[in-house]
Amino acid sequence: MVREKSKVQTILEAVFVNAVDKLVKANVGRPVDHLYIQLDVISGEIQVYDDRETLLDKNIIFDWADHSETTARSYKPQVNSIRAVLVGLKSGRFFDNPVFMRPFSVSLVDDNFCEIEKIFTLGSEDTFLEGRLMKNLEQELQNFSRKLFADVE
Repeated sequence: MVREKSKVQTILEAVFVNAVDKLVKANVGRPVDHLYIQLDVISGEIQVYDDRETLLDKNIIFDWADHSETTARSYKPQVNSIRAVLVGLKSGRFFDNPVFMRPFSVSLVDDNFCEIEKIFTLGSEDTFLEGRLMKNLEQELQNFSRKLFADVE
């Protein structure tokens, strides 16, 4: 049985696809080695920037919006969702696009573009994603997503 993607996964994939489309159209011939992600967990907004800190795409994920001040600094669920989507895009050969230079990484950053956490990395040999640990992690993330979004289906 083929499992449908969650609403959040679909939105996240669209954000990354739109961001790369803008990169390809605007920066012909200039490879990118880094994407920056900014999250506002209170509003649920995600913003994707290139390595020159140019906004590529943004969207609001209402499922992420949390108006509670106590959890406003917790990015773990959002980062796990983004990581799962990026791993899925990688398996779909999304990052084979020549716009991506190796090594390539995606990082969560604050408003001043200071790195909070590295979310995703592709080395010149993709060793980060090909090892046994990552396969187990990918399965754990899929199981986590299924449980988390069980009521959405």
